[in-house]
Amino acid sequence: MFIIPITFDELSKIKKIKKWTKNLHKLSFNKEVDLNKVEFICQFGFFVPKGHNTPEKFSEAFEENCKLEYESRLEVELSKIRVNIGMKHDKFFISDRLPKGVLPQVVKNIVAELTKVKMMVESEMHDNLNVKSSIPQVDKNIVNIEVFRDIANSEIKRDFNLDDILDKISESGVDSLSDDEKDFLDKSSKKGK
Repeated sequence: MFIIPITFDELSKIKKIKKWTKNLHKLSFNKEVDLNKVEFICQFGFFVPKGHNTPEKFSEAFEENCKLEYESRLEVELSKIRVNIGMKHDKFFISDRLPKGVLPQVVKNIVAELTKVKMMVESEMHDNLNVKSSIPQVDKNIVNIEVFRDIANSEIKRDFNLDDILDKISESGVDSLSDDEKDFLDKSSKKGK
């Protein structure tokens, strides 16, 4: 789940938000409420449809999605988004899920950039030139791919197993190790001293 602040202007076209702000005026005894002083938050995440969360279905969907070019893939990713909006004014707070398919533009923008990054990572596993060439440039003002690479690299380093690395050395020699495996082995030997 992602949580982001969001402005009334970004939500003003959504029926539910219009109703909330209208009711907020009523709760304030018809006193005009300055909507600039009302706080809004947006919480969103990717959800898998019920019945599609078995390992087989998940694997099948992953393989199908990896073949989609960017525009088609973005449609799939946007269809999985569910958004909750919260509104706070003084001590009053209300939140609710927006109807399926109702997405604020800021959420669409973030999902578009996350989809690009996801596709770039997947394209390193699947060498599909049509898919790779369909991925637009990542907007680094929204998502920084280097952060994802750093996270991925740190995850890989944490998953090394000393016994597996030693087995690899005995089978193929030290030169068969990746730089990350050598680094892990070096750090492990220093910890043992």
